Amino acid sequence: MSRKEKHATLYAARGERDSNGEAVMRSAWLTLVMCIASLVCTSALASTSGYDPGADPFDQYQSAINQAQREGKLVLVIAGGDWCGWCKALSTFISSNADIDAELHNAFVVMKVYVGTDNYNADFFEQLPAARGAPHFWIISPERQVLSSESTAQFERGRKGYDRQEFLDFIARWKRQALALNERRRGDASLSGG
Repeated sequence: MSRKEKHATLYAARGERDSNGEAVMRSAWLTLVMCIASLVCTSALASTSGYDPGADPFDQYQSAINQAQREGKLVLVIAGGDWCGWCKALSTFISSNADIDAELHNAFVVMKVYVGTDNYNADFFEQLPAARGAPHFWIISPERQVLSSESTAQFERGRKGYDRQEFLDFIARWKRQALALNERRRGDASLSGG
């Protein structure tokens, strides 16, 4: 191997030299930076579904009920977890469709409750009608009445997608129900003199 080839091999292994003559391991640093960035991005993507195994669902529920009472909305409890492909697909579907996200939050106070091996939240879920899978929806009135327990299978299309119109129809149906409940509440309040 010639001297030029030896130097080329040495510099390839050690990196190029900077203006001070110190070895800079550009490719090694670039690889390290890329690995760290990849881990950070993967970690961030894994938690974007919004299910927190460490959250207290009873606190979440109380906050959601209080907000629903103030805003005249229903509470939508969604059971799921970041381990669940359909839960991730649902989160992506909602977040990538601004109109659906806006309509959903216009009709409901949305609370996501983790269910999975990290925390089954059994004490919370045993108070609701049983669900057979995740994600699963419960629609709850501001008076804490469970109005419906629904599988999200009715919205699923294809291998990992949701039907836009079916989802919008679901939201509109429950928004009408919330308006009717609010009218009834106002009527009851005026009859009682309140």
